[in-house]
Amino acid sequence: MSERNTGLFLPGHVAAADIGALLWQAPGVNPEELRGEEALRVGHGTKDGNAYTHVGLRLFEVGGLLLLDQQEIPAADELERVLGESLSARFGHAVFLFYDEVNAAGGHARFEAGALVSRLMYDARGNVPVRRTLEREEALTGLDPSDWVWVPSANAVEAGAASFLGPGIRDDDDIAKLIAAAAAVAIEPPTRAAPTSGAKGKSGPGGKAEPGAERPSRVRRLLRKLLGR
Repeated sequence: MSERNTGLFLPGHVAAADIGALLWQAPGVNPEELRGEEALRVGHGTKDGNAYTHVGLRLFEVGGLLLLDQQEIPAADELERVLGESLSARFGHAVFLFYDEVNAAGGHARFEAGALVSRLMYDARGNVPVRRTLEREEALTGLDPSDWVWVPSANAVEAGAASFLGPGIRDDDDIAKLIAAAAAVAIEPPTRAAPTSGAKGKSGPGGKAEPGAERPSRVRRLLRKLLGR
């Protein structure tokens, strides 16, 4: 995955402040972890008369999308589900697009009105090519060598994009053009006020923090992965 072949897209020109407000308040998200190169990026573009918003996060572009990379649908508190559900609930639609020609994988995850309604992913990055849908993951056999998973992957990307971007978005070059045209800029979270001297966290007997009181956020887990910690 990379910043040219992975993106979250919304219909219309959605204000960056509105997207940021949803992200900063998402369960398990510490806004302070989303600064600098990890900052939220938002941009606006138009394709064939269809206005759209591009939402970029390095966490997804480098760390991957659980929605597309694994058989199980991610838990409700995983960041891509939180964003897809909350953004589509407010703005109607949200779609993650991904296409990697070199490693032979691509597809989409699409949300409508606060619910994940479509997932189609073709993935040949493992030993056996597979297709993932909302219901299952299945191994692919008897593929046409000339098409292999490239054409099905492109079809899957187009199927996800067509709902509000129109036809013709099929591969990494098409996704990259959408991202470039949107010219996203970084949106830093608001500065958090320093806690007062009387503020206390959740603790157990003797004032010690309760084990497991804070579940590491998706952001923190991916940052550790990216930083090799």
